[in-house]
Amino acid sequence: MVLVDVHVDPDLLVAYVPEENLLAPDGPNKGRFDHPYLSFLFYGMDGAGDYIPIKQLREKYNRPRHEVPPIDEDA
Repeated sequence: MVLVDVHVDPDLLVAYVPEENLLAPDGPNKGRFDHPYLSFLFYGMDGAGDYIPIKQLREKYNRPRHEVPPIDEDA
């Protein structure tokens, strides 16, 4: 059960979860996850496995545009 607090600011949803309902993972889990808005918020993943955010997210969080490094033809 999750309780969503909308009392202070109805536009900002804060969810409270009882501590006994939380489970700590055994180790880091960096696998892919599914979310219904994933394709709306990110273009995809880069070669390092990081998600590439859309323009609106970059502007909101003041993040630079994702640039693919040039291929070094001398190597």
